[in-house]
Amino acid sequence: MEPTIQTINYHLSNNTKNFIVKKLEKLGDHIKKNSESLKITIKKENDIFHIDAHLHFNWGKRIHITEEGKELYVLTEDLIERLQNTANKEKSKKETSNKQVKINANNDN
Repeated sequence: MEPTIQTINYHLSNNTKNFIVKKLEKLGDHIKKNSESLKITIKKENDIFHIDAHLHFNWGKRIHITEEGKELYVLTEDLIERLQNTANKEKSKKETSNKQVKINANNDN
């Protein structure tokens, strides 16, 4: 999965892009393996940044996380942490659901 980073009313420097990419590398392997796409949009209005992340899993689930504030690097770290936590919860839900389906299939036999 190669993340897409889009900006609105803001020029993304190479340093900032590298910072974001480096932080995204910390996402768990299960997220990288099970994701169709990740799109991050950074929008600046006056001195406020709005960051949105859209993560699409290969089983159809979508996650949308939003952060807003004045410090882009802090917002980025918070966004990626929330993305990791939410993605881990979705992975657990999927695994629990898959186990339940297997148990039900075994009980039907």
